[in-house]
Amino acid sequence: MNKYFRINKVALALLVTLTSCIQSDDTESSLVIYSGRQESLVSEIFTEFTNETGIKVEVRYAKSNELAGTIILEGENSPADIFYSQDPVSLSLVASEGLFDNISESTLEKVPSWAVDSNGLWVGVSGRSRSLVVKSSYQLDNEVPNSLYDLNQEKYRGRLGLAPTNSSFITMISCMIYLDGEEKTFEWLKGINNLEYSEYPKNSPQVAAVDAGELEIGLVNHYYTLRFNAENSSNNIENLYMADGCGALVMPSGIGILSTSKNKDAALKLIDFLHSEYAQKAFLNNTYEFPLAKNFDDNSELPSLDSLNSPKNINWEKLSKFQPKAIELIAKAGF
Repeated sequence: MNKYFRINKVALALLVTLTSCIQSDDTESSLVIYSGRQESLVSEIFTEFTNETGIKVEVRYAKSNELAGTIILEGENSPADIFYSQDPVSLSLVASEGLFDNISESTLEKVPSWAVDSNGLWVGVSGRSRSLVVKSSYQLDNEVPNSLYDLNQEKYRGRLGLAPTNSSFITMISCMIYLDGEEKTFEWLKGINNLEYSEYPKNSPQVAAVDAGELEIGLVNHYYTLRFNAENSSNNIENLYMADGCGALVMPSGIGILSTSKNKDAALKLIDFLHSEYAQKAFLNNTYEFPLAKNFDDNSELPSLDSLNSPKNINWEKLSKFQPKAIELIAKAGF
């Protein structure tokens, strides 16, 4: 297992012991959720679900990759009914171990086909697009890069910010290997590394740096820019969406039902609720993510998902298998 998914064995043993105590005596009216989505982003949605259905939820919050490792270690002894992940890679890792139950076709059809597992083991809930964050005046004075490969030019020397250890960046590189091959991806990484890029630990500092005039172009997920503008009542920065390729990748958050769950009917009710107008509107208005439910009428200022040209032929399970190679190439290129 690569270092991205390595879990301290002692801590994990304690984790498994603690999780075994989570299970409720009243399993028919409760759900145990392992959530890779932050509590601040989804707790109100879970509360509303309980208010509407009477089904209680017990939630463990942690990073998606850590929870995926925990579920795999727990195996048939996992107390979890639901795994709700920030990213499709963590979901695919659990799916590849045969630990998810199949989701009904009617539920899968509620979202675009690219936002579900190819074997019907998990389904997307909301989406995050890769984007470039720039000053709002940028397009007036500069040529907009069409793809990631356009960034690998001398004219971008010293102008670009990256978060190379961030999970979304690693997923993007995995996408490049999957679609474009290892050699082309490695050449891109080496080229970018030679352009005196500015390194950041995650997306949000890049957004703040662009707003402050300390950075010209940041490579981020789109919602960080929108959240910054909302929190600061600012319109100084905006997203540019690249025309194609993995730089336009939309990554679904998603959810799957553990095959060992004893409360699958309630788990399906939660999935249906996450696709409801209430929940989809919450993702749009509170986290600035793309709603994925087809029946949701999106009147926001976000571009339409179809206009983003995210690769539509992604098999997320196959893409997830390139993540160890992505981490290796990022390090090998000197990041």
